[in-house]
Amino acid sequence: MMFIDQEIAHIMRVMVPSLLTDGTVPILSVEYWHRRLSNLLDSAQLSQTQFRTIDSLMTQLERLQLEPRLAA
Repeated sequence: MMFIDQEIAHIMRVMVPSLLTDGTVPILSVEYWHRRLSNLLDSAQLSQTQFRTIDSLMTQLERLQLEPRLAA
């Protein structure tokens, strides 16, 4: 598995759980995840599949940002 694929798989596994914790404060912020995803988009020549997966994660992140407990 290529590094970029490993990064995408990692983000897919941990992004949502880190935002939707039982506590009141997310473990890692929406801004953190947005920055990680943006860096992936900017730093690599992505395949169509990789691009679509990252785009889907960005959309998911935007939806999660509407959660009342995540709104700043």
